[in-house]
Amino acid sequence: MDMKYLETFIKVCELGSYTAAAEAMNLSQPGVSKQIGRLQANLGVTLLRREDNGIKLTEAGREVYTSGKNMLAIWNKLSDTCHSVSNQLSGLLRIGASTIPAKHLLPTILMNVHSAYPHVELSVNVADSQHILDSLYRGSIDIAYVGTKPEHPEAHYIPTTADKLVVISGRPEWSDRDLAECPFILRETGSGTRTAFEQAMSAMGLMPDKVKCVAEVSDTGLIIQLVEAGMGLAVVSNLDAEDLIQQGRIQVVHELPAERPFYLAFMRDSSSRALIEAFVQLATAPV
Repeated sequence: MDMKYLETFIKVCELGSYTAAAEAMNLSQPGVSKQIGRLQANLGVTLLRREDNGIKLTEAGREVYTSGKNMLAIWNKLSDTCHSVSNQLSGLLRIGASTIPAKHLLPTILMNVHSAYPHVELSVNVADSQHILDSLYRGSIDIAYVGTKPEHPEAHYIPTTADKLVVISGRPEWSDRDLAECPFILRETGSGTRTAFEQAMSAMGLMPDKVKCVAEVSDTGLIIQLVEAGMGLAVVSNLDAEDLIQQGRIQVVHELPAERPFYLAFMRDSSSRALIEAFVQLATAPV
């Protein structure tokens, strides 16, 4: 029996639909149905029944789900052990990253992973922190590199490099103004930078919903251009702004008090554990 069929069956059970399992495993829905059909043919029993309100496990299906999870865990542990012994990790590692880690931190890590494990294929998706975490929870990616702490009970996370957020301006006369009176260009809701900014504003006694938002922009590069043109203030990562600050093209008018860590996050029962552990080890190694 192909263990992939069992993994697909377990994913369907956990997500409650063929469609959700197909998305999580980067398969087509007919491909998922075919794998479930082959598993049922191999075992000689019906495992799932389609009903009006979704799918339902048969008695045999419940037994296969329970025993199958144990079998899959044993198989993955055996596979990881063999890979460790041979030092020839291979397979696809699906990485999701929010914009700041993707731009400033991830390139070096990817180069190190490729150098150490040339047989590993890397897939990278870049979006805001919440979108990346949602993809992790759905099983669409294996590991997330984000600026927002995961809240899912099955997610494990490791704090890594810390970042400073700064309020920048292209107009020196705004340096002495009360932040509550200034227009802001904000990142979109779901961005780790937006969340950290709102938390910092609250800590300073300023209500985030009272901030004068003149634009909401998902691209940090465009935000900085608009700030430089004098459209408003913005909160950005110091990593993104430091070159233009040194050139004198924009000024820091306020530094948010707390550092913001970035997090490496993955699900505890991930079937790609060996690849994830190798990535984490290289990502957290001293420079």
